[in-house]
Amino acid sequence: MNYCLKCGAEFFDDIDRCSECDEALVSEQVWQKSVAKKKTEDREFFVKVKTVENQFEADTVKDALEKEGIPVLVRSFHDTSFNGIFIPQKGWGIILVPDEHLKKAEGVIEEFYRQGDLTT
Repeated sequence: MNYCLKCGAEFFDDIDRCSECDEALVSEQVWQKSVAKKKTEDREFFVKVKTVENQFEADTVKDALEKEGIPVLVRSFHDTSFNGIFIPQKGWGIILVPDEHLKKAEGVIEEFYRQGDLTT
């Protein structure tokens, strides 16, 4: 059987494109790996690794982590109901990484700031 990675539809082996999505189909082995990866990603628990002072800092730290293969989420503290009044009290936002990548991310960030790419 062949499978569509986009919608999950199953097709006979002689069909190579999804009739719904028009995506190329993959083998059952590739499909099973994709499903296993998705299940792992669904169980990921993200933790705070750094508080950042502005969007530029968030973007550059995120880029440095992604270059090392670390998944990253950026959460800003922007609150439209208070027009940013609380931002100076706790920073612009936080950088989150999966728990299992925390130590590596801390090392990457430490080295990033040590090289002078940004000031702490």
